[in-house]
Amino acid sequence: MKTSATIRLDQPVTDAAELSRRAEDLGFDGVWVADHYFHRDASAALSLMATATTRVTLGTAVTSPLLRHPALLASLAGSIGEISGGRLVLGVGPGGYEFATELGTPIKRPLGLTKETVRIIRGLMAGPTTEPGDTFRTQNAALKFNAPPAPVYLAARGPKMLRLAGEISDGVITHGLSAGHIQYVIDQVSAAENRPRVVVMLDVQVDEDRGRALDALRPRCLNMAGGSYADELIEIYGLNRPDVERLRAAVRSGDRDAATALVTDEMVDAFTIAGPTAHVAERLSELASFGVDEVILSTAAGGLDETTNSLTELAKAVIR
Repeated sequence: MKTSATIRLDQPVTDAAELSRRAEDLGFDGVWVADHYFHRDASAALSLMATATTRVTLGTAVTSPLLRHPALLASLAGSIGEISGGRLVLGVGPGGYEFATELGTPIKRPLGLTKETVRIIRGLMAGPTTEPGDTFRTQNAALKFNAPPAPVYLAARGPKMLRLAGEISDGVITHGLSAGHIQYVIDQVSAAENRPRVVVMLDVQVDEDRGRALDALRPRCLNMAGGSYADELIEIYGLNRPDVERLRAAVRSGDRDAATALVTDEMVDAFTIAGPTAHVAERLSELASFGVDEVILSTAAGGLDETTNSLTELAKAVIR
């Protein structure tokens, strides 16, 4: 199982590049960035990260075609792939609740626009392509340079998007650590002849005081446990339905403090890893045994030195 780390872009991109180098030196297999419209630009960061490293894969977890047209995503993948020697993995997803609430951009036909996006990206990188899509269209278009092929991973949580990922992607990026959930994901994406790689993205808090670690991660689980997702997933995640319903109501009310107080230990354990080094190592070993191909681990936000310390402590627990 590959062990990768998230590099946050809530700090200067020069720091992000240095952190990617340090993560590589610590033994991580990959570094991933979120393409968030209010943080530093992911393409600028990835360019610097590509020149600061030689071995790790570089990934977007994830970028949305509603922010960057699929043609721009193909150009981004080709350009970063060119700089890095083919180390770029393009993680794509339609987006989350922030699009409608903060940008006024409702996500219509997420399955359709995702399918069109993947077809356009792959078509442009291979040669002239025509895509008569409902959301995105191209007409006999192609990149004007020879781009190294880049794997395309899809962010997926619900059954329909998971099945689509199994049909058209090289990998799926998802959340949820229980054995039942991992098997559910594998079952959904395995319809195709070649199963895509299963990648689990999660927050980790390494602390010898497990209670303190659990408390630190409760706010990170608000939307994963109490957001809008298929009800059938509640038990698959290993959660109690009445607890989830109470949390969902609190999340909808907008009272973040009240909602955080309703995040149970079981919810934290369903989506994150909190506790001593040995506990973190044991949970990650479990994920490998369940069939997970890669984990993308996120630590607490902080400056260059603080994040380096967090990555160093994390490496002690997970790098073998």
